[in-house]
Amino acid sequence: MPALANEGHAPVPPQRQLLATGHADLVSVFLGSGTLTVAGQSDVDRKATRFDPARTTVNVTDAALRPAPGSPAYDFLGVPAGTPIHVIPQTFQPGVLWAGWNTEAIPRGALAGDSVDITLNQARGPGLVEVYLTGLDGPERVWSSRNPGPRTLRTAVPTHAHANWAFTAPGVYELEFVASATAASGAPLVSAPVRYVIVVGPLAAAPTRTTLDVAETVGGLRLTGRVSGGPAHLDGGVPTGWMEFHRHYADRDDVVDHVAVDGGSAVLPVPDEPDALGYTARFVPAFHDLVAPSESPTVANPRAPPGAIVVGVRDRYTAGDTITATALVTPAQPDHTISWWTRKGSTTTPRGTTGVLTITATTDLDGAELGYDLIDTKGNAVASARAVPLRVSPAPPPTSTSPTTGPTVGPSTTTTSGPGAPPTTTTEPCVATEVTRTVRPGEVEVVTDGHFDYGPVIEGGTLTARVKDDRQGTPTWRDPSGYVFHLTDTARTTPPAGSGYDFLGSGPVWTIPLTQRPGIPWIGWNTQHPSVLGAVTGDVTMTLESVNGPGKLAVYGQDPFGGVGDRYFGTVEGFPRSTAIPAGRSGVHVHGVWAFTAPGSYSVTFAFTTTANGRPLTTKSTLAFHIGPGDPAAARPASTVVDQVGRTPSGQECALGTRGLADTGASGDVLFGLIVAATLLIPLGLLLTNVATLAAARRRR
Repeated sequence: MPALANEGHAPVPPQRQLLATGHADLVSVFLGSGTLTVAGQSDVDRKATRFDPARTTVNVTDAALRPAPGSPAYDFLGVPAGTPIHVIPQTFQPGVLWAGWNTEAIPRGALAGDSVDITLNQARGPGLVEVYLTGLDGPERVWSSRNPGPRTLRTAVPTHAHANWAFTAPGVYELEFVASATAASGAPLVSAPVRYVIVVGPLAAAPTRTTLDVAETVGGLRLTGRVSGGPAHLDGGVPTGWMEFHRHYADRDDVVDHVAVDGGSAVLPVPDEPDALGYTARFVPAFHDLVAPSESPTVANPRAPPGAIVVGVRDRYTAGDTITATALVTPAQPDHTISWWTRKGSTTTPRGTTGVLTITATTDLDGAELGYDLIDTKGNAVASARAVPLRVSPAPPPTSTSPTTGPTVGPSTTTTSGPGAPPTTTTEPCVATEVTRTVRPGEVEVVTDGHFDYGPVIEGGTLTARVKDDRQGTPTWRDPSGYVFHLTDTARTTPPAGSGYDFLGSGPVWTIPLTQRPGIPWIGWNTQHPSVLGAVTGDVTMTLESVNGPGKLAVYGQDPFGGVGDRYFGTVEGFPRSTAIPAGRSGVHVHGVWAFTAPGSYSVTFAFTTTANGRPLTTKSTLAFHIGPGDPAAARPASTVVDQVGRTPSGQECALGTRGLADTGASGDVLFGLIVAATLLIPLGLLLTNVATLAAARRRR
């Protein structure tokens, strides 16, 4: 059944968000009103922003191109060693997309077992897709386009994880994900499937070809437009969008109607128009950044009166484009000659004598008219086509080819205050208030699980260090003195001989891996607090001042094939003592492997140094770790903890909103999305443990 016609021009394709660099949790799972939803989150415009995959193009640029490894452990990639492949790395790299998944928006206890299954339903593209984790004990597959085994990932709630995403050939891919879980009530939950469009390699709209058939019917015509081309693996290889039909008269052109393309074609019945000389079909794609528009050759109306028109000229060109114009003469006069010309002011320039004219657009043609005369066998001009105007814009200046994150489309995710600051209905202002307390060793929170980031915050014009705690879905920024990060034997492993990790020694080490795993606290560092983004210029330097403990510390990245990546800081030989963290537009969020070479308690002291609002600022603070058996609380001596809580002028507790961060040096729009929330210290013994596994965990030795 033909699609219904719609009056006038086809819709303008919607603007799509482009994700090509920076941090993005591509597959994020949300729970609201008893419904699971899969969407994405990215760090755009200084806040974590939710985006709609249906309106987003993910671009894995050539900055992610590298040769496939020769190790048999990576044979699952399915390509010979040395083959160029694109890999989104598990470790943050400037200028390269850093992609992961996230379940932090789901409250603990809302799902049975505090877990959700994320399934790769379908994967289409010119090559293979493999998503895998790397660690000291080799790769661990997460999702695979060719192996039905790694298709479903059981993910703990809350989890924020990153992995390597390998694509073995350039081109356009479609990945479809679905989330499923069981509600705490026992009801099954399944999200709607969500499709992601991923362009691997240079981003360019694939060409299409449009044709038009005009058939006579009783009392009218049937126009059939067909389109082919576009990316082979987008929408099943059939371009989607609209077919816009145009009608040409001797003195004007107009749009008849537009019809949605179905299966590559669109049909439009039209009544008989005896004055129309011809028809043209124009394809308008639904994906303007991935699929190019195209226009059919003009087809003569089989019932057309005598006439001559110019067809095929676009509304506007850029200098350097090719202008292609066709002479349509009805009825056809094969023994006559076409004499093309352009006219600007009083100057007329001959342009050729073929039925199809091809010339290069130049700025001196801007404002000119293009037309032709029909010359008979005696050399007389027997007809003249109506001239069409030419519009030519100067070529844009060269720009950097570095990809940037495009405009955000879709609703943004806002955050509210955390535990300890219940919202109230008071109309009094809620002001950030410092609360100082002494924390004894038995009062610190021993952390064995969850996602944390360590970074600088500007409070009252002073630089301080905070730990961003994401375990409850709503981020809270807390004093690091309130934590001891405990690495049990779940984090114990032994680097294989000859693996390139000789700097760790030959014995066992305890590591915080590159991606979040149950039973191991996952701590990184960032410059994403809004007070920093609103004030800092340049980088923040993170310096390892000292490590007091029984062994050594090394913090490093890994390349996608298990080798040592960036060496961030450490006390082992060959490691630097500091790393630079950009602030930029949206800040930077980095995770590395933290490796401790001996069990026991460690005090790790850092300094953050930067320039904010034109003033040099610095601060020092200490992270406490306990490795292996023993009393973790003993790793943190008595200390003073300063928390930011919400208070009204009358002393009532309140929820800190975006106006509650007094004297941070950041504007209100900068503060949108992240807050410093009050959090009560959790007594010793509350050890948070994820019940569900992130993946098929291996027993570490």
